[in-house]
Amino acid sequence: MADWEPKSGWNLPPGCFEGDPNAPWNREEAPTCGDCSHLLEGCCDFGICELEFEDAFDAAEAKERMTPWKAALWARGWIVEHYKDMQEDTCERCDG
Repeated sequence: MADWEPKSGWNLPPGCFEGDPNAPWNREEAPTCGDCSHLLEGCCDFGICELEFEDAFDAAEAKERMTPWKAALWARGWIVEHYKDMQEDTCERCDG
């Protein structure tokens, strides 16, 4: 019995079975920002959430009417501070 390997290919410890719902291969992975249609891809697996950006821009625009140049400067700073890792990050608005 010690040499038996299950069909999954996993080397299972004693008492662990392929059908175990708590086993890593039977858990459903949570969706990440990379799976979301609202992610605007940037560089190297990073991007921003278009919904967050629109909300933040509307809030900034409500405080002060921005010229296109000021809007571009604001957006550049906001984007740098709010990059999301497409492989790790997720939020409640994720539709993935």
